[in-house]
Amino acid sequence: MLWISLLAIIGFLLSWFIFSKKKRNKKLVCFIGKDCNKVLYSKYSKLFFGISNEALGMVYYGVVVLFAILFFLEIGQIGALSLMPLLLIITGVASVFSLVLIYLQAFVIREWCEYCLMSAGINIVIFILELVMVL
Repeated sequence: MLWISLLAIIGFLLSWFIFSKKKRNKKLVCFIGKDCNKVLYSKYSKLFFGISNEALGMVYYGVVVLFAILFFLEIGQIGALSLMPLLLIITGVASVFSLVLIYLQAFVIREWCEYCLMSAGINIVIFILELVMVL
């Protein structure tokens, strides 16, 4: 769970960095694409209820860290709800969402944002680590 926690903290900081840059209307400098901001300000930057993807990312990473703290405290269940399968579902959904966002960058927007790719990579690694823990 330590690696998952560390990755979630890095993911949170990455999402916060994007969020803070956008909030201050500062351009992000990306090195692998021509215009990272084309991705960050596209119509796909707010896919759920008008909430920005980076804000959703911060919430997601915060939830993962919260679960890690609960597991550290040996709280694996709340009432009849087992937390490990719930975390697996949450991280699985985040991974699928990340794959959708990668697809959108590659085939719809046709531009890359390395910060977004790093976040997606973190999500997928967290899911894989969680999956290994459950199996």
